[in-house]
Amino acid sequence: MAEVDKTSALTILTAEHYTLQMVRTATITDAASRAGQLLTTISASMIALGFVAQVVPAKVLLALMLVLFTGLFAIGLATLFRTVELTIEDVQAGLGINRIRHVYGDLEPSTKDVFVRQMHDETAAVEADAGQTGWRKARRPRLIGTTLGVAGFVNLVNGLVAGAIAGAACGLLNAGLTWSITVGAVTAVAVISAFGVALGRIGRRGVAPISTRYPRNQ
Repeated sequence: MAEVDKTSALTILTAEHYTLQMVRTATITDAASRAGQLLTTISASMIALGFVAQVVPAKVLLALMLVLFTGLFAIGLATLFRTVELTIEDVQAGLGINRIRHVYGDLEPSTKDVFVRQMHDETAAVEADAGQTGWRKARRPRLIGTTLGVAGFVNLVNGLVAGAIAGAACGLLNAGLTWSITVGAVTAVAVISAFGVALGRIGRRGVAPISTRYPRNQ
């Protein structure tokens, strides 16, 4: 490749690299902000319920919990799906950056050994850059890494909120404390698991359109 072509290519690639890095920064900031807003809303609601619990009967409190936590669950779902969209966008940008880094090495082969970050445009490479390789000894390292992400955290919070809704409903139906706790726990686990599987499939479909040009075994 002629020197002038290398210079033009590096200029274009550098500009695109910077743009993708800004996209990653924006998606991470947005996802963290949305998760923080959800936690703030839930915390404020819990504080309000704590004050109300001092002046109303148990049945009224359970009814308020049912209504309030149903609304919080709806807000949580909106937050969850948006954070999944942001995660997909972040992974797409990460794949693009890895692809550009690979081309950097092709333009100047002597620099390939200098790069610390990944040079392969595979989802596994993006996960490695995110530190998920620290769970190598785990049976499902990718599952653990996904759960520890923002979307996984929001899904966990939503599951707990769903469990509180189920527990409050059992209380209104005059179920005992043991049954309320049991139903709430089962509901929480079921919601977390179901949405975890669904969101994993959504994530894979979102990343699938980007074909792999520089796999690890190349």
